[in-house]
Amino acid sequence: MEPVTDTERRHSIASLDSSIRKLEKTLTSVERKGSPTTVVSKRLKALRIGLAALQAVWENQAYPYSGQETVDAKEILASLFPSLHAMAVKFKPGSSQATLLARRVRSLELALQALGEL
Repeated sequence: MEPVTDTERRHSIASLDSSIRKLEKTLTSVERKGSPTTVVSKRLKALRIGLAALQAVWENQAYPYSGQETVDAKEILASLFPSLHAMAVKFKPGSSQATLLARRVRSLELALQALGEL
C-alpha cells in the first residue's frame, strides 16, 4: 500500500465513517418506505469492510471478514467511482462539497488498496 500521511489517514477514516453513517440513515429511510434494501445494504457492508481493511493495515486492528466478503466489497466499492466522478463536475472547484467528495474518492481508493493487501 502506498505511504500516506497521518492527516490523510485521519481524513480517509473520517470520510468512510461519514459515508457509513449516511448509508445507515438511508437504509432506515428505505426500510420505512418498504422499498428494496439490497443495494443500500450491500454498499453499507462494503464500506464497513473497507473501513475495517484500513484499520487493519494502518492501526493493526483485527480484520474479521472472509475472503469472499473481501472480494465482494472490492467489486462494490470499485463500482462507486463512476457516480462519484460524475458528481464531481457538479461542484465548484475548491468548494467544501468538492473537497469532501475528493476525500471520499481518495478514501475509497485507499480502502481498495488495503483490501488488496489482505
